[in-house]
Amino acid sequence: MIKRFAVIAGALILVLALVAPGCTPESDSVAPADFYRGKTIDLAICAKAGTVEDLVARIIVSYLNRDTGANVVAATRTGAGGLDGMNYVYKAKPDGLTLGTVPTGKLVPNKVFDDPAAIYEIENFSYIMSVGQFRYYFLISPQGSCQSIADLQAGQDLKIGASSPSGAFCLGGLMIIDLMDLDAKVVTGLAGDSNRALAVERGEIIGYCSNILGAKGSIEAGLVKPMFMLATERDPLNPDVPAITELMEFSDEDLALVSLWETTFFHSNILLAPPGTPDDRLDFLIDLANQWVEDEEFRAEINAVAGEEVLTYMTGEEVTGAMLQLATTSDQFQAIFTELIEKYRA
Repeated sequence: MIKRFAVIAGALILVLALVAPGCTPESDSVAPADFYRGKTIDLAICAKAGTVEDLVARIIVSYLNRDTGANVVAATRTGAGGLDGMNYVYKAKPDGLTLGTVPTGKLVPNKVFDDPAAIYEIENFSYIMSVGQFRYYFLISPQGSCQSIADLQAGQDLKIGASSPSGAFCLGGLMIIDLMDLDAKVVTGLAGDSNRALAVERGEIIGYCSNILGAKGSIEAGLVKPMFMLATERDPLNPDVPAITELMEFSDEDLALVSLWETTFFHSNILLAPPGTPDDRLDFLIDLANQWVEDEEFRAEINAVAGEEVLTYMTGEEVTGAMLQLATTSDQFQAIFTELIEKYRA
């Protein structure tokens, strides 16, 4: 197993400070509610049209329209896997009139791998809210040859599927191989959950790592089933699926890594603004988001889209804290996954 003392030290750090307003430009004397009324808000949706992330963003747009009095113009910006949209929001004028909805499954790996095309630092965004907090699962065929941890560990030359080489699904697969000491590699290029599920059914891969939301259709079709969660505790959304830490003994180092993973790698839809957005306007938007979360109609609309009755919502401060924690450990994460990629990616 790879030594991870630096990561453990990072995992034990409790980040209490939020991003300091330091260079936040002063807003004018107009109250935020008056400022937004009649203005146009440019909102970048960093997810493909028709996806759950896109549909959630459209619901948020409708509530922004209603409660700000602004005209919210939403545009899909999915170039480079949504990276173009993230960069667009990051470098936009920080006046509160440019916002974005961003899936963490794309936002976070760019930080971990220090993608040169990503101009942003995740700890610098102005965070408003997060919808959903879906953990990552390992999915297998209900009729496949590997139905237990013992089966996986006895297997030879196994293949775990993923989409992009630096995406969260790939990173999750790499972690599983290392934690369980499997004779396996991660193969990439399987874009779309249906393609990965069909590859499992055909026996081309033994399984794949995914958030439960993205795999919902394949699970309902009986193509795949969750074997375990890549987490230390069970998911309230799927309490019958065990956490990986229930299935075998782990060292303290490996337990710390799994804990760090579940704290910082989760799939959600984040509403954010550029760095330096005026505090009063940001607080106004955060207050609106907090009201939506308490609104039964809003929750019902989100639940209908996500297909779940129990969803996790995070405030702007909570999301900021999570991203600050990731920022303190990103170098260690990068070192770990660089080594894992060299060892376990086909």
